[in-house]
Amino acid sequence: MKKIFTLVIAICAIYTANAGNGDNDSKFTLGVSVGAALPMGAYGSAKSDTTIANSNDSTHINNGYAKTGFHFDITAGYLFADNIGGMVYIGGNMNSFDDATYNAVNGIRAPTTSTHTNWYVGQYLVGPFLSLPASDKLKIDIRVLVGLVTANLPTGTAAANDGSGETLITSGNGGSGFGYQLGGGIKYNLSDKMGLTVNIAYTGSTINYTGYKYVYSGPYNATTINTTAKRTMSTGLLTTTVGIAFNL
Repeated sequence: MKKIFTLVIAICAIYTANAGNGDNDSKFTLGVSVGAALPMGAYGSAKSDTTIANSNDSTHINNGYAKTGFHFDITAGYLFADNIGGMVYIGGNMNSFDDATYNAVNGIRAPTTSTHTNWYVGQYLVGPFLSLPASDKLKIDIRVLVGLVTANLPTGTAAANDGSGETLITSGNGGSGFGYQLGGGIKYNLSDKMGLTVNIAYTGSTINYTGYKYVYSGPYNATTINTTAKRTMSTGLLTTTVGIAFNL
C-alpha cells in the first residue's frame, strides 16, 4: 500500500510540474481512487435463517456478515472516439466480519467466543465507458464493465474458554464468479495533465466456493477436510470514491 501511495505522489509531482490550463483532455487516462464499500446481497446480510428450507440449504451461504469497509481501485481508460472508450478496472474491497451480530444471531454467549478474519473482494473488469463533456474542464463518465470477481472465505475460530480447551477453526478456499459493474462519476480537470474524480458504482456477482476444513482441538483432536462441497454466495458492493486521474 505504501508503494502505491508513493507512486501516486510521484506521478502527481511530475504532472503538476508540466501542467497546462486544464482545457484539453488526452485520450488515455490513468485513475487511482479510494473510498467506502457498502456490502450488499448475502455478502452483507446478517439476518437469521427463519425457515427450515433456508437453514438446511448447504449449497448457499446466506449470511456474509460483512461490514462497511474500505475500497480502492486503479483504472486505465482509452477514448476510441470523442466520447466512447474502453476501460480496464482493478479494484479491491476490505470488509471486516461483524462478529458481534454473528454471535447474537447464532446464540453464542460467554464464556464461548467466536471471531473471524476479514473479507477481501477483488474485481478485475473491462468494458466500455462514455465520457460526456459538461464544460471545458468538467466531464461526466458512465461505465458498464464485466469480468472476474474473487472473494476469500474468512477463517472462524470458536473457543469454549471454560477450561476445557475446546477450539473449532473453520476455513475454506477462496472463490470466484462472473461479475458486472454499473458506475458513473464526474471528472474535473485541474490541468491538462491531472484531474479530480468522484465516482459511485455497483458491482454484482455470485461467488462459487468449493470445499472446507474443520479443525477441532480439545479432549481429542480431529480434522475434517471436504474438497467437493460446492456453495455460492450472492455478492454486491456499492462503492463511493474520490480520486485522481492522470491524462497521459
